[in-house]
Amino acid sequence: MRRFLKIFKVAFHSIYKNRTRSLLTMLGIIIGVGAVIMTISAGEGATMAVENQISGLGTNLLMIQTKSEHKAGINVRMGRPMDKKDFDVLQKNSVYMPNLSPLLAIGAQAIGPSGYKSTMVYGVSYDYFYITSRELQAGNFFTEEDVRTAKKYCVIGETIREELFPGQDPIGRQIRIDKVPFTVMGLLTEEGTGGMQDMDDIILAPYTTIQNRLYGHHRGYTMIMASALSEDHITNAKVEATELLRESHRIKDGEEDDFEIMTQIELQEITGNITGILTILLGAIASISLIVGGIGIMNIMLVSVTERTREIGTRLAIGARESDILTQFLIEAIVLSLVGGLLGIVFGVIGNQIIYKVTDFFIPTAFYSIAIGFGFAALVGVAFGYFPAKKAAKLNLIDALRYE
Repeated sequence: MRRFLKIFKVAFHSIYKNRTRSLLTMLGIIIGVGAVIMTISAGEGATMAVENQISGLGTNLLMIQTKSEHKAGINVRMGRPMDKKDFDVLQKNSVYMPNLSPLLAIGAQAIGPSGYKSTMVYGVSYDYFYITSRELQAGNFFTEEDVRTAKKYCVIGETIREELFPGQDPIGRQIRIDKVPFTVMGLLTEEGTGGMQDMDDIILAPYTTIQNRLYGHHRGYTMIMASALSEDHITNAKVEATELLRESHRIKDGEEDDFEIMTQIELQEITGNITGILTILLGAIASISLIVGGIGIMNIMLVSVTERTREIGTRLAIGARESDILTQFLIEAIVLSLVGGLLGIVFGVIGNQIIYKVTDFFIPTAFYSIAIGFGFAALVGVAFGYFPAKKAAKLNLIDALRYE
């Protein structure tokens, strides 16, 4: 132990003597560890945001839409779009789905008294507000009668209000959506950003109005949204919807469905898998900088071996063993990596806070990301420090002493 501590002391002395060079050498490790922590934590934050967004819709949500396949970079429908016939079949015959709403999504430009905003307009029924649990901070929802008679009413999110009615009460005012005038009936309660989507950048209107005036009556629905009686009945609701739609679409036994039904649980699993893959990918990319930092350590250690050739020869001449020389230089490389790793952890944690302050996107520091970053830094120190240390230990005594 005494011998090991002495070698450790010599290694630290060598690093301190060249502290500026050592700090510059550690920069690659500092940036690499910080990048790993920040990217993994950002992935965790995105996952949490998406899960919270989905959870905000309740625990008994079902989304029914035409089945599609991804071909040549685009989604290709495998069947006809959901339409009024499908909606009527589900609404009249369903036992486990008390609330149903068509949904028509269309990108449009909304124009108000103070400006314009490109946004998403959703055509829905009154049940949509029950299904998604959206609440109002002012005004009223449009009614089923408004939907039946295709009134030109709408409900807007806070982002739309800020763009079109800054500092004003929008209730009862008019906006134009692709040249069609709509009266603002209500203002949704602010929900903020969920994942990468602004939940308040939204306009809701009766689906009949959107279909007749904007979407095109001949086109079907984007999807049909439904809520099961309870979370316990969500499987029953999915089975029931499948049976009703297969019968409505005249799909024979053994044939595949031309529609797909996704529950909230399945949606959370899919989004979790996607964000997990992205987190791993981003973490792997960030790890490249750790490898670059390791190459920098190996380069500096090789320079150090060359500069200290006579010192190594002297130590060998007075009785130092090859293992002592190997251990000394290996410790120097590992210490450079570990100190760089510790500074990288500080850099990563502070970086997460800065991003949160600047963008208001919460990034929880994932503790396993700290373990991964620090562990990888230690591994880099061993891997890239071994070759210079081995080279130093294998120096010929006579050649080392004669080195100028």
